[in-house]
Amino acid sequence: MFKRAKTGTGATSSKGGSKGKSKDPPFRLLNREDRKTYDFLVSNKRQVKSTKFLHRESFASLGVLDGVQALFNNIGWGQFLHNRAATYVEPTLEFLTTFNPEEEAQTVTFQILGEKRSLPHRVVNALMGAPVDNLYYQQDPWPGNFNEHYFWQQITNEPQYSSSSSKASSIIHPCLRLAHRVLTCTIFARSEVGQISKAELFFLWCMTRENGPRPDFASFFFTKCYNLTTMDKGDIFIGGLITLIASRPPLQLHLSTLPFEKASGPSSLDGNALRRMQLIRDSVVGPMWILDNQPYLILPMSISGVLSRPIPINGTFHQTTLHL
Repeated sequence: MFKRAKTGTGATSSKGGSKGKSKDPPFRLLNREDRKTYDFLVSNKRQVKSTKFLHRESFASLGVLDGVQALFNNIGWGQFLHNRAATYVEPTLEFLTTFNPEEEAQTVTFQILGEKRSLPHRVVNALMGAPVDNLYYQQDPWPGNFNEHYFWQQITNEPQYSSSSSKASSIIHPCLRLAHRVLTCTIFARSEVGQISKAELFFLWCMTRENGPRPDFASFFFTKCYNLTTMDKGDIFIGGLITLIASRPPLQLHLSTLPFEKASGPSSLDGNALRRMQLIRDSVVGPMWILDNQPYLILPMSISGVLSRPIPINGTFHQTTLHL
C-alpha cells in the first residue's frame, strides 16, 4: 500500500506544494497536519463532482445490462453494480483529508462528522459488494499471463497498447467498453478522458477470464484516494463511494438528513450520460453503438446474440471467447 506521509507513485506534486492557505474547512480537524492535506485538496479550484453509478434500467433498455453484469460477476463484483448514492462535498473532503490505511493491520482510519472512525478492509469490500477473499491487491505484481499488448489486440484489433495514447473508444464489444466506463466513473473515479490506463485494462482482462484474479476493492480505492491528495489536477469524483462507506453498516450515518452541499453533475450513468459521452447516438432505427466515432451497430441486439457472443472484430466474431 503506502504511507500517508510519503508522496504517492506518479504524483505530480507533494502536499507541501499547495499554494498558500485556503479558507477554513467546513469541519473540525482533529489533527493539525491534516490541514495541509485539506489545503492541497481544494487548491487550483478543484471541485467535488457527483459519482456516476450504473443506471440499470437504461442499460437493460439498451440490451447490455446482462453482459455488463456477467463481466462484473466474473470478478466477484456483481453486487457492486447495484450501488447508488449521492455525493456530498463536506464528507468527501473530510474523508480524503483524514483517511489513513494501515497495510499490516488491514484497516483504515478516517474522520467523518468530526469523529475518528476505523474499518477493516474486509468490511469496506463487503459493504461495496466486492469479494473479501482470494484477492489481487493493487500493490501485487502483474500476473505472468497478463500481456497488455496481446489483450488489447484481442479487444480492439489494434497491434499495440500504450497507456499514453490507447483510447477506450477503440474497444469493440459494447459490454466490455461499458464495463470500462463503469470502472472509470466509480473505483477509478476520473473525468471523461479517452485514454485507458493499464490498471483499467487489467480489470477488463480479469473480467474476461474464467477463475481469473479478483481485484481488491479496498487497495485500489485507497490508492485512488491517496492520489487525489498528492496530485494537483482534476476534479474529485470519488465522493459517492465515500457516502456508501459512511451510510451503510457499521457506521450507518444519515448524511442525507444533514445540511451538506450536494456535488454538482449527474449521479447516474444512464442513457443521457452515454449520449454525452458519445458512446451511443440516436437514429431513426434506434440507438446506435459508436465505435471510433462511427455508428457500428443498432442497440439492443441481444436477440441476435451479438452482445453475448465472442468479441466482434471487423464485423465478425473473434476467436477469443468473452465469457458472457
